[in-house]
Amino acid sequence: MRRRKDKAAEQALKKEQTKQDLKRKSATKEKIPNIIIACEDEASAPTYFKMLVAQLKSSRKITPDSFVIANHTNTHPTGILEDLKKHKCGFSRKTYKDFRHKWIVIDRDKERINGGGHSTEDFNNALIQARRLRVEVAYSNDAFELWYLLHFHYVDSAISRDNLLTKVIEKLKACNASKFVHLDKDTIKQTDYAKYIFEELYTLQDTAVKNAKRLMDSYGEGHNPESDNPSTTIHKLVELLNSLCM
Repeated sequence: MRRRKDKAAEQALKKEQTKQDLKRKSATKEKIPNIIIACEDEASAPTYFKMLVAQLKSSRKITPDSFVIANHTNTHPTGILEDLKKHKCGFSRKTYKDFRHKWIVIDRDKERINGGGHSTEDFNNALIQARRLRVEVAYSNDAFELWYLLHFHYVDSAISRDNLLTKVIEKLKACNASKFVHLDKDTIKQTDYAKYIFEELYTLQDTAVKNAKRLMDSYGEGHNPESDNPSTTIHKLVELLNSLCM
């Protein structure tokens, strides 16, 4: 009889432990960051953000589908929004609507005489449509590389995409000539170099955030994302990701 009581008590204890385990798992699940990002390019921006949250994955604070970079099929602003809307996550089949934080990362990339770039209409439509869908926008005027440059110093003078790339390449080579010996306007868009750049700039991130905020504050309430060069809101997404890492 005593053995039966002991066994019953043991089973009751196991049930209680199971309940507590389920509660802990549920609480942990609620704390998991839930964010999806669609990027305009295939290397620079997605690599930067993936590396920024790598520490979350290593500590198992996020699941494979709680931080997602949407499949990349388009290269223009409204197309990036479509990439976000169409993305489905593996077995869970989650869509962008299932995420707490929804972002697109786009460039103004003003149209160039020799071809390339985005029209004013497409860029502005992306901002309007994103607002309607409650999607946040991290944009750069003229290009994502402005975010790189702000790690080195404050800039508030208009700068073309080509000149921006030139300045960033010069700064990186000055920091580490051997690592960036083959860095140019083509290789800077490659994933391997995007990783090197993140590693080189990581300790300067606070400077970049400070400079980006100062730049945006300089425009005041009349800021126009389409025409104000330089400008960027990349720092807002960076700050969000950093807050999720805590």
